[in-house]
Amino acid sequence: MSTREVTAGLAATVVAAGPPPVPLLTDPWAARVLTTADADLVSAWMNEPHVARFWEQAWPPARWAGTIAAQLAGDCTRPYLVSYAGSPLAYVEIYRVPRDVVGLQYEADPYDLGIHLAIGDREHTGQGLGRAMVRALAEGLFVADPRCLRVLADPDERHEIALRMFAGAGFQSLGVSDLGHKRAELLFCGLPPKEPFTWPK
Repeated sequence: MSTREVTAGLAATVVAAGPPPVPLLTDPWAARVLTTADADLVSAWMNEPHVARFWEQAWPPARWAGTIAAQLAGDCTRPYLVSYAGSPLAYVEIYRVPRDVVGLQYEADPYDLGIHLAIGDREHTGQGLGRAMVRALAEGLFVADPRCLRVLADPDERHEIALRMFAGAGFQSLGVSDLGHKRAELLFCGLPPKEPFTWPK
C-alpha cells in the first residue's frame, strides 16, 4: 500500500466508487494495465536521473514488482503503461482522489481522479508529447467514468517542466499544498456539477 493512501474513515460513497477506470484512449495513444512482469521497465525508467529527481523511487525491479502487485490488489491506484504510436512512452498512475492525501486538500467528490506520470526516456521530453498525453488521459478518463467531475495532478512545486506541461494541457491551479512528502502544486481540469465540460481556450 502506498504511504499516500488514505484508508481510515472513508465515506460509503468513496468505497462504492471502486477502483479507477482504464482511460479510454484513441490512436496514436494506448494504455494497458501494468503487471509485475513490467517491473524491469518501470525500474529502469525510475532510475533515469530526470525521473528519479522528483519521483524519488529509484528502486530495484523486485521492489517495483511488489508495488505494482499492491496497487493491483487495492482500489486506490492502478498503474498503466501509456504508449504513443505503438512505442512505450510513460509510466502512469491513475488514482481515486478521496483515497489519496490529495483528497484531504479540498472537498473531493467520490469519483474525482488523479494522475501521476513519468516519461521514461528523456529523449521523448521537450517535444510536446507530455502535454498531448495529459490531455488525452484526462479526456479518456472523463469518457471512461462519466461520474468523474474533475481530474487532478499534484506535481512538485519545483518541477517547472511538469507545471508547464499540465498548464499547456488546460489544467488550472488550486494552489500549493504540503502533502507531507512534498509541497505540491495542485492542478485540475473539470467542471462544476451539472455543467457541461469544455476545454479552456
